[in-house]
Amino acid sequence: MNKKRIAALVAAVAVVVVISSLVAIRKMLFLFAPNVYGLHAALFTEPERAVAPVSTVVQQQARRSRPPNIIVILADDLGYGDVGIHGGGVIQTPHMDALAGEGAHFTSFYAAAPVCSPSRAGLLTGRYPLRSGIVGPLQASQDTFARKATRRAGALMAQLGVVDMPGGGSMVSGLPESEITIAEALKVADYQTAAIGKWHLGDFTTQPAYHPFNHGFDYFVGFNASNDDWPVAFWRGDKEIIADIGIDQAPYTRLFTEEAVHFIEQAGERPFFLYLAHKDPHQPFYPSEAFSGASDGGPYGDAVSEFDWSVGEITACVKRLDIQANTLIIVTSDNGPWYEGSAGGLRGRKGQSYEGGFRVPCIAWWPDNIPAGHVVNEPAMNIDFLPTFLSLADVPLPGDRIIDGADIFPLLTGAGTLGGRPLFFSHDYDVEAVRSGDWKYVHANSHYTWPLPLDKEDNIAGQLAAGNNYHPPDSDETIPALGSWPALYNLTVDPGEAYNVAKRHPDIAQKLQRQLEKWKAAYYANPRGWKQ
Repeated sequence: MNKKRIAALVAAVAVVVVISSLVAIRKMLFLFAPNVYGLHAALFTEPERAVAPVSTVVQQQARRSRPPNIIVILADDLGYGDVGIHGGGVIQTPHMDALAGEGAHFTSFYAAAPVCSPSRAGLLTGRYPLRSGIVGPLQASQDTFARKATRRAGALMAQLGVVDMPGGGSMVSGLPESEITIAEALKVADYQTAAIGKWHLGDFTTQPAYHPFNHGFDYFVGFNASNDDWPVAFWRGDKEIIADIGIDQAPYTRLFTEEAVHFIEQAGERPFFLYLAHKDPHQPFYPSEAFSGASDGGPYGDAVSEFDWSVGEITACVKRLDIQANTLIIVTSDNGPWYEGSAGGLRGRKGQSYEGGFRVPCIAWWPDNIPAGHVVNEPAMNIDFLPTFLSLADVPLPGDRIIDGADIFPLLTGAGTLGGRPLFFSHDYDVEAVRSGDWKYVHANSHYTWPLPLDKEDNIAGQLAAGNNYHPPDSDETIPALGSWPALYNLTVDPGEAYNVAKRHPDIAQKLQRQLEKWKAAYYANPRGWKQ
């Protein structure tokens, strides 16, 4: 290669680097200084509006009968394919499998986000996490400067296409006080409420407003933040018991399970809502001695086995107390698998808008109310829990805000459908995909594990690859030689999202694109979703 060609190539690369860097810097400005853009800084400042008492927003209706006890058991980073009902085999999950056999399970159930904090916000509020301002993993308030700087650098490197890294954080530092959780709404119907395990909706060690006690829970035992966001503190009620539990967290799955059993046993005649959010199988993997080597899936598999044991213990407690006729148990995960675990043949993993990041196991058990062995194929999402639980408790939805979820109990009983409503997939600051019926439209995917897709043209690596496009000599048209956004997948025949059929079905792609753009326009006009 002669010197002129080398110089031209170097110049071309330099231009791409400069352009991409400007794009990256523009995005990074939002991460470092949200006030540059103004919008979210103005709309996600607490208190965003005067917070009315929940009892004035949610009115108790005449009760038909004693409402059911409700238990949500949440796994952390459990893969869709790690459960026996979805074809797992490396890891045995007899208790979850049995629960599904006695109840129902979904084949297309989604978390509200492909990462922890926003998914939990969606689960507890019944609203897409963008509305609460929680769009990424919330960090511990005692995070070191080095870790904060590393995250910012990592986000920049992701824009350059060098690494796969989550974005730069959320618009808020915890679940806003103005959000109404399942626990707060159910207290209107005289429910006892408990949050046990991993909170990760705002570090209350330095910001007490984010404590579960301020979001409707009467009872709390657990962690202040993610179990890998050191120092991880263990709290009982409003008291910090251990400031730093360290990396070996082997005792805590059993401890949280025992705490949950104790709460159920002392509940008495009043209905209760138990939110048991385990750390398993999120890394670091430290299963207890009883489960070390219990699976063929290494430490991750052992952590899944211990989570499954916990499901069995909670179910056994309910049966021993003979309250199963009036107790609904839900088992699900906050998002798909991360570095380890199986997405069950689905594309992508945690942190991605592909199915492997959003689609999670979901089992529902309520003897004599949910048919045994029922399989639900209609898509649903964890934002549906709040409206479903409130309906079962004869509690109306909050009247002052948009609730994005729907009552899915008819799906669980086989009594009805939701008519192919669209479900939106948000990640970081964008809505990246929408599913309606069999079809899923993906207009962007902000993060992806290696190998980096060559059609990702929003970073340097993608733009360099895009240089392979074809430019007809008789026109200014650019024809991509590689696959590119948007993408349309028929998930019934292609659950692995391997075949982009957008060009073959432009009418469907355009319809879903319009739905996505309409939702985004409405969101930007009213981010918090208040009813005027």
